[in-house]
Amino acid sequence: MTSPENAVAFSEPAQTEPPVIPQNISVPSRLRRILFAPVKFFWGIILCQSVLGALAVIGWTYRLMQRSVLKQWWRLSVSSAKAGSFAAFVASDTRTGEHVYWPNWFLAQNFRGVVFCSRLRNVGNVKALVQSLWMNVCLGVQGVFNTWVLTLPACVLMLFGWYDGWNNSFNKGYEQFLVGPGISWLGIMLFIAAMLYSPMAQARQAVTGKWRSFYQFRLVWSLVRRRWLACFGLAALYALCSVPMLILGAIVMFLPNINPKLADLTPAQTIQVLNTYFFWSALFVFPAFVLLRLVAARIYGTALLKAVQNGAVPQDALGESEWQALHRLELLQVQPPRLRHPVLRIVTWAGTRAGRITFGFLTGLIWFVFIVELYIAQFFNYRGAQVWLNQPLVHLPWFHHMPAALKNPWGDFLLAAVTVLVAWRLKRLVNWLKSLRPSRRGIASP
Repeated sequence: MTSPENAVAFSEPAQTEPPVIPQNISVPSRLRRILFAPVKFFWGIILCQSVLGALAVIGWTYRLMQRSVLKQWWRLSVSSAKAGSFAAFVASDTRTGEHVYWPNWFLAQNFRGVVFCSRLRNVGNVKALVQSLWMNVCLGVQGVFNTWVLTLPACVLMLFGWYDGWNNSFNKGYEQFLVGPGISWLGIMLFIAAMLYSPMAQARQAVTGKWRSFYQFRLVWSLVRRRWLACFGLAALYALCSVPMLILGAIVMFLPNINPKLADLTPAQTIQVLNTYFFWSALFVFPAFVLLRLVAARIYGTALLKAVQNGAVPQDALGESEWQALHRLELLQVQPPRLRHPVLRIVTWAGTRAGRITFGFLTGLIWFVFIVELYIAQFFNYRGAQVWLNQPLVHLPWFHHMPAALKNPWGDFLLAAVTVLVAWRLKRLVNWLKSLRPSRRGIASP
């Protein structure tokens, strides 16, 4: 994979090539949303079948998270900027203009406006056909890279702990009995620590549109500490969603028992059957992945807004896109804390030191349950090292585990890495050729 320095940042296209916003913007009708929602959902399922497609799913979800937080802030605002619809609000600024509609998978946002303006300027519009796809993949590379930076060391330790534990059980090396469990416990603890931070950091990266925001540890951790109760609920949702994943992964080995005819299939036929099974499994994987990110985004949006209004987070700590949106909605004013209803005492208590310690411990315990479910799934049906290194609800939403005897699972990762690298180099080449045009015209002109 390319490093995030080499990937195109989310905010860069908006700065260099602002989206074209039609003058008479119309709110997407309910009929339009009903018709296009299944199409977008279907494309999400298809893209989850490959590593490269899963990168696009991450980027698409990050753009949807940013739109969700903007809409959340718009609903909480009482300023004059809220007048009209949300579509009219985001369309009034080129920095947020692409959020008039849900993010596209392939076509540029506001595709008709982009094509119309391209015709007026007498320029080509081929790039508009794949602009969203490129943006989605670039954001996906940044997103999974940052998540792997924090979680991959723990995943590697759990992998080696599992490997050493089984080797020791077969070789009867009683003196080395504690090596495997010790490495596994170290990996589990590191993974729990990473997951206490990562979901909120992913939300910040998505909302700001900058991959460096993922590593603003002090700011992100302060938001986590202020919303321990909500983070506990998010961890519980992760653990709950991983149960169907456990079942889907375990059922594969029992398919010949469910249908005895599958035992007589050729390798090519077996691959076809498994491809079909994993395709329909994405009916759960894709919406679960998006749901978890949207919940994290809403927690982040509420926590950041309250922290700014309480003075806990200064305005200069905000990202540029965050400050612009909150400024336009007049949500930056510091407000005194409001009295809470007695029913919400538990929420108030969660903000105390004792509450933070309690819910912090409970949140870590829930993440421990999440990891235990992974161990259980691997025990019933071991699917290789890639399952330890890539957990679909945390990293890439790629739930497509072929047996190594049928297909090398690392080929998909290699293909995705090569494709992204080649596309990035071609883009650099095209930009370099474009930069030469003005100088040539200047030389040719009298």
